[in-house]
Order: sequence, then C-alpha cells, then structure tokens
Amino acid sequence: MIFKKHECDKCGRKFGKVEELMHHQMLAHESSLYLCEKCGMGFEGMEQMRDHAKKFHSYNRQVDERKRSDGL
Repeated sequence: MIFKKHECDKCGRKFGKVEELMHHQMLAHESSLYLCEKCGMGFEGMEQMRDHAKKFHSYNRQVDERKRSDGL
C-alpha cells in the first residue's frame, strides 16, 4: 500500500510524491482556462471540464432535468 502524504490544499487530492502534487496543482489549479462551477477545479480544455462534471457532479442528469422542466 502506498502512503500518500502530500495533499492538495485546494481539492484535497493526495499524492505519494511532492513532485506529483506540484504537477497536479499546476495543471488542475493554476494554468486552467475552464473552471468547474460546482467545485472550482480547473481544466485546460472545455471537454475535460465537461467530462469531469459528468463523472463527479451528474452533469447529464441536471441538464436533462432542466430540459424536462422547460417542456422540451
């Protein structure tokens, strides 16, 4: 079992090496163009942000519910 002691202060994700944490912070939180409205996690591409929202925030279900309530 790998002990992950380096925790990201922005999202709580843990890493085994400080280099992995630094790489994560650079990609996910600092150089991001697209931010998740739900959790603030950042992504370099819109498609990556949408995939994240679908996986972690049930993005598809929310869109479907809005369509149904709008009568579409």
